[in-house]
Amino acid sequence: MKCPYCGNECPDGALYCDVCKQPLPNVIEDLDPQQKNRQVSSARLRRWIIAGTVLISVVSLAVGTYKLLSWVDNYKLRRLYKYGAYTPTLNLVSMPDGRQGHALVFYGEDGDVVYLPELDKSLSICGGVARLEIADADWFYGDVSEYDYADITFAPILMKASGAQVRLPAINYTVDVPESPLTVTSPEEDGLHVVTSSYEMDLKVVPGSSVYINGTDVTDRVDRAGDFESKVSVRPIGNNTYTIIVRTPHHKETRRDVTIFRQKYDIDIELNEEVSTRSSEDAMTIEGKCEPGAVITVDTPYIPESLVQDMTTGEFSFIAMLEELGDNTISFRASMEGRQDAVVSFTVKYKPTLARYSANAWAMDYDQLRLYYETWEGRVFLCKGPLVDVITGDDGKTYMVMNVNPNGDPKYVILENDTSLTSPTLGPSYSAYADVSGRYYYQENYYPLLVARYIDLTA
Repeated sequence: MKCPYCGNECPDGALYCDVCKQPLPNVIEDLDPQQKNRQVSSARLRRWIIAGTVLISVVSLAVGTYKLLSWVDNYKLRRLYKYGAYTPTLNLVSMPDGRQGHALVFYGEDGDVVYLPELDKSLSICGGVARLEIADADWFYGDVSEYDYADITFAPILMKASGAQVRLPAINYTVDVPESPLTVTSPEEDGLHVVTSSYEMDLKVVPGSSVYINGTDVTDRVDRAGDFESKVSVRPIGNNTYTIIVRTPHHKETRRDVTIFRQKYDIDIELNEEVSTRSSEDAMTIEGKCEPGAVITVDTPYIPESLVQDMTTGEFSFIAMLEELGDNTISFRASMEGRQDAVVSFTVKYKPTLARYSANAWAMDYDQLRLYYETWEGRVFLCKGPLVDVITGDDGKTYMVMNVNPNGDPKYVILENDTSLTSPTLGPSYSAYADVSGRYYYQENYYPLLVARYIDLTA
């Protein structure tokens, strides 16, 4: 006999199916009506229980599988953010206002968001990155002398565009209490030699800082951008030392000594303050004053008929010739019977205007330039091509490596950067006007060395 419930073949005369345990029809027919109803209801109940159990098992399996797959995905994502391509980077940066800070960069898929609970801040990933810059001073409050450093911890949460959230590995780093930022833009070097009774000192600080020079509060001379410009007195005593103190909120105090040298001469002499150390012309007027009765003699190239001297007042002037691109030395002396000569010598940087400089430029002839770099010294060339490297020489100067033959075998020229370009970008093509200076050893070869005076991106 076949069971009507599960289809199992049952022995003849069996009362119940030995598989599903349901009463067989011949048994049900032998029962009275009430017994039949109870047996049928019981059979239905058992069928519902079996069906429910199967459904719960299927749902549980599906949920478990989903959770397992989600856990695996999250684990893989966490690994990417801890050891892989999405590992966040932390770099020391200079904030726009000059303060020191750190840049925290997250990587990921566009549309995802990184949430930082410690700052209650969300960062959207765009172009594969999300960047956050924080000034180091922002971690300190009140009297910073009480602190040496701060331990920083971030516990970022990645919120996927799909709605899923993943807790990323924690980020830990230490921040020292920063010093008050101070940049001395003039004088550009310590121990600068001058022959004037005053010198314009230029400083750069964070807006809102207090500035003191030799104990005098000069904060009122700092503008809203944090720039300080003021003339300081320079006495003919040799080294003049200026102690600069800067106090910026939430920073350590910065103290720096700047020295300007003015020689003590046997004959009093000094230049006018208007005499510059830079010129865009190949001739410049030099004016000054010496002790009445002293005679001025010029030792470097000048226009002889331009020398004018008032023996009563000591005022003098002459036109110096600047024969070299770049640095030119101007030297003259004051002589008086019975006194030691007062010799004045200083450097003027000659850089022609772009119009004048570029008018003399030659088209690039690379092969000839490599052969005749010595005889062509000072000749101006137009160099075009992408920058492939930027290096700092042992002399501290910045050199740019340009490929002037980007569509064939590389042909490199080395450009000493004497332009206003402070951050050259590798890859884009530039046009540079540069004069031949010699040759430079780079990557086991010598290449033509030129001084780039003007540079710009190629249109």
